[in-house]
Amino acid sequence: MATKFHYRKRSPLGGLAADISAEADTSGTIPRCAMQISGKLWLQLPDAPMNWRDVAWMMYGLSLHSESLNTLHPQGLTVRVKSFSFPTSDYVPEVAAFAMEGWVREAFSLAPAGISVEYDAARSGYDFSWDSGMPFSDEVSGIPLRHTW
Repeated sequence: MATKFHYRKRSPLGGLAADISAEADTSGTIPRCAMQISGKLWLQLPDAPMNWRDVAWMMYGLSLHSESLNTLHPQGLTVRVKSFSFPTSDYVPEVAAFAMEGWVREAFSLAPAGISVEYDAARSGYDFSWDSGMPFSDEVSGIPLRHTW
């Protein structure tokens, strides 16, 4: 059965928001159309089209709990996203990571992953903190990488 999570972060700009509805399949069956996050942890997207940035950030949000989820469900776990929606005003794709991380945290009673976002009034923008490692880097490949922004 799918459950919903509503991510909300208020700010002087209005805020950030996204709603996600998802369900967990612990049968251990390898999904036909899904993305492997880590080990036997899979993400299956909704039938509705999604922007690649939203997908990438959603995958990152799920990966933040991959170690715990693989331990809790060694037989395998597929997170099936049923819907993902957001207001088009003031939306940034990074919010998908917060929505997914929040859904996982609530669905499996896990501790927060250590990511945060705060509004910076001096520059009228948002500062994202990814305490759990740099998003989208393969830290275990052994190949030295350098990212510049």
